[in-house]
Amino acid sequence: MLVLLDGTRRRTGADNRRNYSGKHKAHGLLFLALTDEKGNLSWGGRRTRQ
Repeated sequence: MLVLLDGTRRRTGADNRRNYSGKHKAHGLLFLALTDEKGNLSWGGRRTRQ
């Protein structure tokens, strides 16, 4: 079984200090997902601060 992990950082645009990333110099959240080899979603994680 092959599993693929993908993470995408999405900007929120809100001036919320908790979601600010100094590395990216923007406010945003990190979305994670696991898919099988056919691209079907196996697991979608909660939004996390990065």
